[in-house]
Amino acid sequence: MKILKLHPLMTISLLQMQFQRLLHCNVAVYARYSLANSHDTLKEVGLLELELIEHPIDETLSVREFEEELEEKYNCTLELCDKNWKPFTNKSLRLFQLLAVNNTREEDYNRSLEFPYDLFMRNFPHGSQANPAI
Repeated sequence: MKILKLHPLMTISLLQMQFQRLLHCNVAVYARYSLANSHDTLKEVGLLELELIEHPIDETLSVREFEEELEEKYNCTLELCDKNWKPFTNKSLRLFQLLAVNNTREEDYNRSLEFPYDLFMRNFPHGSQANPAI
């Protein structure tokens, strides 16, 4: 099972890397109805939780269902996009079908994207208690 990890101090670019690694697609994140900056944190775009969240990904959900689920649970507006950053027009597409649509290789994503996430987790291993000044 794939697990999406969300932390209020995580940047949008790190979240995008997770989506690339887990679902083989890009994600556009919105803050106050405009595209968020890649250096904004999830807290700045609306994540209300204070600690690390591990959200299991049900790959049988459609793109629309998944986007709505994340928006309802975490107060973050996002849109899944293809590798060229164009939002998926077929929102009924199932998450497990995204690999075939994007025609990418999982090994390339895993090799290039795991290091930044691991680095983040080493810096903030226990959620917001790791740096109480933030």
